[in-house]
Amino acid sequence: MITPSKFITLQQSILGRLPLVLALPPPYTIHQLYKHVEDGFPDINEFIYAVDVLYVLGKLDVDLESGIVRHAA
Repeated sequence: MITPSKFITLQQSILGRLPLVLALPPPYTIHQLYKHVEDGFPDINEFIYAVDVLYVLGKLDVDLESGIVRHAA
C-alpha cells in the first residue's frame, strides 16, 4: 500500500519505506539499491513503487543509458 490507512501503518506503507531507499549513498544501480534494501520491502513491486514515488517527487535522478541512480540536487 502506498499510503497509510486505518489498517496499514506508516511503517508498512510505501511512504514509510522511502527513507530506506534514500539511505544508500549514491551513485548506484537499481540492482545494487534493491540488494541493499530488499529486506525492508515485502516484494519487488513495493520497491519499484518507492523508487517511482521518489522519482516523481524529484528526489532521485535516473540515467537510463547507464542505469545509474543519484539523489537529485
